Amino acid sequence: MRALRRRVTREGMVRESVLTIAVAAIASMVPVTAQRALDRAQATFGDGTVVSLEVADTEAKRTQGLMFRESLAEQAGMIFVFERAGFYPFWMQNCRIALDIVWLDEAFTIVSIADSVPPCRVRGCEPPCASNACPTYAPDAGANARYVIELAAGFASRHGVRKGQRIDVALPGRAH
Repeated sequence: MRALRRRVTREGMVRESVLTIAVAAIASMVPVTAQRALDRAQATFGDGTVVSLEVADTEAKRTQGLMFRESLAEQAGMIFVFERAGFYPFWMQNCRIALDIVWLDEAFTIVSIADSVPPCRVRGCEPPCASNACPTYAPDAGANARYVIELAAGFASRHGVRKGQRIDVALPGRAH
């Protein structure tokens, strides 16, 4: 009887441990899912195309950008959010795909566009590449941007995106 009781207790403990681990795993997934939703913005362009944007609003996220991506869907991209408007050149180090880069002012009006910016190819240095030999791509002279959106190469051309247009951008936690 005593051995049976001990086995039942061990089985109960195992069951309780498994249940605790399962509940903890599910609980830990909820904030991650919620956080991913919070890290998404949405941009609606003049032709009605809606693009889901990853938000790069910290120095670390802005530095990482779209590095090492093998592809980018037509209706996906990244928005870089800066603390204040300024002149923000971009470079394509460790970027494997060509991109359109769209600079926006504080009202989400396009102040500059770089079409189909090629990935950086440094001879003998495949991503990850520590070389600083990649060129930078700057907005037009005098363009003051608060936001920058990176999109699949050719997006701007395919969707009639032009300097001076306003994009409807919904950033998480901010009214638009």
